[in-house]
Amino acid sequence: MKQVRQAAHRREEKNKRRLLIFRNTEQFLGFLFFIMIIFISIWVIQSFKNWMDDPEQMVLSQLTLSGEHTYTTEDDLRNAILGLGLPNTYIGQDVNDIQQEIMRFPWVKQTSVRKQWPDRLIIYVEEYKPVLYWNDLFLLDKNGNVFSVPLDRIAELQLPRLYGPEGKAKAALEIYLKLEDISKKLANNELALHIKFAITDERNAWQLMIKQCISGFCLENQEIKLLLGSEKIEQRYQQFIKLFPEIQSRVPENERITVADLRYENGISVQREKIML
Repeated sequence: MKQVRQAAHRREEKNKRRLLIFRNTEQFLGFLFFIMIIFISIWVIQSFKNWMDDPEQMVLSQLTLSGEHTYTTEDDLRNAILGLGLPNTYIGQDVNDIQQEIMRFPWVKQTSVRKQWPDRLIIYVEEYKPVLYWNDLFLLDKNGNVFSVPLDRIAELQLPRLYGPEGKAKAALEIYLKLEDISKKLANNELALHIKFAITDERNAWQLMIKQCISGFCLENQEIKLLLGSEKIEQRYQQFIKLFPEIQSRVPENERITVADLRYENGISVQREKIML
């Protein structure tokens, strides 16, 4: 009988050892502490995330605009961001969406957006640099890219004007720059001719309106229209500049040249008018 009780006791002890993971109370308390730390950490992380997502917390209150910009304003950027309807928290802002929205500005060449902890948005903007007006409503950069800028921001912008068929801006610009280069190369201290505006059509026929500058002073209201045609454009313009002093010397003092037609093979046709005193 005693052996039976001892065997039962041994089985009971063995079962207790199977159920108990911990050898002593300290291990059990340590385990409880570890579990408590895990739950507290989860609670802290979730609370912090909720706090960050709260529109009233961590608001992006500072905006820094950097880069090569003339026409972009901070108000442009704020309106673009607000137009996206994004949360105004640090985490809620998607810089890729903001970047794409800023690229919708037609005068922006490239941009980058990054966040700076805790409440700053830094936006770099590089704009197209205009060298010419294109058909009055648009601008051209040196590579022939057509873009626009709000008119009130370019009211004082003084640039030559180029007119031509839609879709021909780059080709027209290449010829214009060659003509402008001829003007600069043949200019001297006494006389220089500057292109005020140029017109080309579907047949690539060119007209220029030029102004005379003597000793650095440009004569107002004495522009001359040049008809260059569609062939030998650069050669004809260069010929006119070289012959202009001689042509001008034959014009009476009370008259001025208004039109010069260079479309002839062996000469130049000139129209004149009397100068109103």
